Amino acid sequence: MQIFTVNEVAEMLKVRKGFVYELIKQKQLKVIKMSERRLRITEEALMEYIMQEE
Repeated sequence: MQIFTVNEVAEMLKVRKGFVYELIKQKQLKVIKMSERRLRITEEALMEYIMQEE
């Protein structure tokens, strides 16, 4: 299982970092909260989001 940062996900989806944070806020993208300021996205959560959008 791979784990990605918000920056990495933004690059993969070709969107702004702020858009990824908005997806997280709207609970469209599940995250693992490593600490108060460190969020990580699993490969599974990313694939789930991508499949939802198609």
